[in-house]
Amino acid sequence: MLVIHWANHNRTTSILGNGIRPSYRRRDGKSSNPKGVYVYPFSRNKTLIGTWRRNLKTWDTQLANYNGFVFKLVEEDFPLIAGYWFSNRSAPRECTVSSLEQLSREYGEFFSGKILNPSPKGLSYNWEDFEIIIPRHIHPKRIIKVLRDREPK
Repeated sequence: MLVIHWANHNRTTSILGNGIRPSYRRRDGKSSNPKGVYVYPFSRNKTLIGTWRRNLKTWDTQLANYNGFVFKLVEEDFPLIAGYWFSNRSAPRECTVSSLEQLSREYGEFFSGKILNPSPKGLSYNWEDFEIIIPRHIHPKRIIKVLRDREPK
């Protein structure tokens, strides 16, 4: 399964040299979210993969551009946190996925490019709600492709 990590374009050289390091997503100046590498399913559909990039650009107060770093999930990345972004941040233990097989079984639709309809659990996800948090460093050799955003104005 391929995933994509979006990072400010100014960090591209550092990421290609040192990899992607786990960090906190800050909320109201506090690091209350789980520490990890935040990634999203990679699809050939440019509209779907660009959704989080557009969101980040909208939320970023510095109006920066973002490059996407595509890599493959491997067994060493597990256990990880996957699911609806709000649940991942409010109850990360409940969203822990222990294997690639479990991730495929529970969330495979996101990787196929289909938007998931309401699940048997009673939750309704769409493409924009789903994220994965990998608690480990991603080595630069694992990066398959860099999707470059347009240069900032």
